[in-house]
Amino acid sequence: MKLEDLYRPVERELDAVKQRLNLLVPTFDFPSTVEVLERFSRMPGKFLRPALLLLSAKTVTPRPSDERLGPLVLTAVGVELIHDASLVHDDILDDDVERRGQPTVNALWGTKVALLTGDVLYSRAFGILTDTLSRDLLQRVVRLSETMCSAEIEQARTRNQNLSREEYFKIIEGKTASFMSLCCRLGASLAGGTEAQVESLAQFGLNFGLAYQLFDDKQDGDLGCAEVDSLAEGRVRAERAGAALGGFDSSPARGRLSDLATYLVQINAQNPQ
Repeated sequence: MKLEDLYRPVERELDAVKQRLNLLVPTFDFPSTVEVLERFSRMPGKFLRPALLLLSAKTVTPRPSDERLGPLVLTAVGVELIHDASLVHDDILDDDVERRGQPTVNALWGTKVALLTGDVLYSRAFGILTDTLSRDLLQRVVRLSETMCSAEIEQARTRNQNLSREEYFKIIEGKTASFMSLCCRLGASLAGGTEAQVESLAQFGLNFGLAYQLFDDKQDGDLGCAEVDSLAEGRVRAERAGAALGGFDSSPARGRLSDLATYLVQINAQNPQ
């Protein structure tokens, strides 16, 4: 099972997201910014968050109208830019010199340029989302940004401490799962989902994101919590993610969301260290 196969129902829309991202690079005001972003764009990403958004939309409405597809693609561009900005800033915090097989912005140009690059990406993301989202959804994105940063502050302040279960889950929800949940919420909302459908997909994203981070922490050992068995609890959260889709009719997009949760469990069962 490969991510490309799981993304198949939204392949065309993801291609449109990637094209728009590439077209954005030369539109920044200064040549130095363009140079940095051109180099950063060479790092191939997973595009997981845009995929979650688009798959959620097609779970609600398997064949969205062109009128709905435009805002969906633009919103997917916005969430990928937010993710990219967070990666640039994470590389500063972790002093990483390589990402996706390429030197990080921090390694090539230093902390100041990397910090400002992340800020530029955040700014463009919010500029795009301001034009595509309702006030309520935009406010959710603003709160997400605050939550992600606050969770990273908490992680930095508690590094090398043995966290309580409650502290641990609050951090991983804040820095990872809340974003994935919001991506699913945005997709479902823009596709015209009912309140129940939107909430179900938001729950899928939350549990999927918790499973994702639990497995990631098992691999990296970033956070310490003696009360949490990352592999076992990651499997439980992945199962809860799948269960959140129970109220939806069968469709390629719904099936691939379910498969994404299964995929997480499978790849981590193969690499349990």
